[in-house]
Amino acid sequence: MGVELKNVTKIFDSKIRINSLSFTFPDKGVVCLIGDSGVGKTTLARMIAGLDNDYLGEIYGGGIENVSVAFQEHRLFPTLSAIDNVVLANYSRKNTEAVRDAQGLLFRLGFKEFELKLLPSQLSGGMRQRVSLARAFLRKAPVLILDEATKELDYKLRSNVLEIIKEQSKERLVILITHDANDIIELSAKVLLLTEPKRRADDNCSEQKFINIKPIK
Repeated sequence: MGVELKNVTKIFDSKIRINSLSFTFPDKGVVCLIGDSGVGKTTLARMIAGLDNDYLGEIYGGGIENVSVAFQEHRLFPTLSAIDNVVLANYSRKNTEAVRDAQGLLFRLGFKEFELKLLPSQLSGGMRQRVSLARAFLRKAPVLILDEATKELDYKLRSNVLEIIKEQSKERLVILITHDANDIIELSAKVLLLTEPKRRADDNCSEQKFINIKPIK
């Protein structure tokens, strides 16, 4: 299941952030969403995820039921352990299969066994980020959105995250917001570049610059 944008326009604080954007994402694979800070990358991701419906145009294939997401804000349940944050966000009850799947992901993301029982308040920022990623990886949805998934991770953990993304992209669409060109290269990702809408001197209208989409070899 892919995602299609048709003439999507977002106005925020009386300013056009995204202007008449049309783009069709593939059913599977990785698309990296890049651009300068403030051009609307996270805003677009929230719209695709169905968390922001205040826009013009049409988005097909997105929505809360179809999208698993990990934003930079970790949003963990404060009274649940690391593993329960992953399990109970994805399963109706805690069973052997759920625990096994969650443990496997958290171990790949650098957790030790005793750390699985720690509360979010006892985890470092990086550990909370990895719990959020594990939760998103585990949710079975046709679209996975990750916002700066490799930010501030050491080399080994970054490699593990990229490997999991590669595996997941064989089965579903992964939209990755990143500022790291190495992520794009290592994932052999396609790129959707968002640029700042500019003012035209002739009629003072905002216009979205050309959206550059190209495969990275």
